[in-house]
Amino acid sequence: MMCEQLSLEGRALKELCDTTARAVASAIRGMVGTADSGLMVKMGADGTPTKNIDRAAEDSILACLRASGLGFKVLSEEIGEVLIGEKPDYFLHLDPLDGTFNAIAGIPFYSVSMYIKSEICQFGYIGDLARGCSYYAEAGRGAYAEPGGRMHVSTLISLKDFSISAYTLRPHTGRLAAIGDKVRRIRTLGSTSLEMALVASGRLDAFVDLRGMLRVVDVAAGKLILEEAGGTITDIEERELHLGGDMWQRRDLIGSNGLIHRDLLKAIGGGCD
Repeated sequence: MMCEQLSLEGRALKELCDTTARAVASAIRGMVGTADSGLMVKMGADGTPTKNIDRAAEDSILACLRASGLGFKVLSEEIGEVLIGEKPDYFLHLDPLDGTFNAIAGIPFYSVSMYIKSEICQFGYIGDLARGCSYYAEAGRGAYAEPGGRMHVSTLISLKDFSISAYTLRPHTGRLAAIGDKVRRIRTLGSTSLEMALVASGRLDAFVDLRGMLRVVDVAAGKLILEEAGGTITDIEERELHLGGDMWQRRDLIGSNGLIHRDLLKAIGGGCD
């Protein structure tokens, strides 16, 4: 337990996130791997279909937030923007279920992602819903895994030794060809937030998403956790990723251990000279 490294506010937010992650895991447990879990119930606020299991995850989170007695302005992938309480104490970027395809298929790699910001605190939390572990960070106070303790990115400095997670879309799969010839291995695991947490913990060396459609809610918590673990995250042109209120901004994204970030960008075909 590394909660003592957090501020009092950070500790309270972690406790809330832990409670919320347990509620989500319980709400979807009986749905994972079933056909009904993948039935579309509506079009989500992000323009992609909301499935039964997505709605169950989001509903359980909103119930936890309402029960907390705190005020939130929530920006969620499914419902869009919603206010909880009379006065928002916090702004919350929420992805209720990151890895919906995995959950529907019964593949145990899916998560809940929460980035919470107040006037004096920034807190990121990723809950691994299949394994029951979590990753979290408070700005200026480090990144942690539970179980596991403080997280640090890997120390590798050669692309040929890198293990990365990478995404692209047809018909542009060739964008990954150049980097595929330079790194040791590529994986595509299906939950952006968890993959960024793996980079933060040093299990992966980089995360590369070249789909041009990554949403703020997908990366807000992971960005803070990765940076607090010593990593670097930019777009393909080496521009910093800024988190605003527009969840529909869509970007390429590259997160790495930061030691040869520019070399990684150049290998993909971006970056600055």
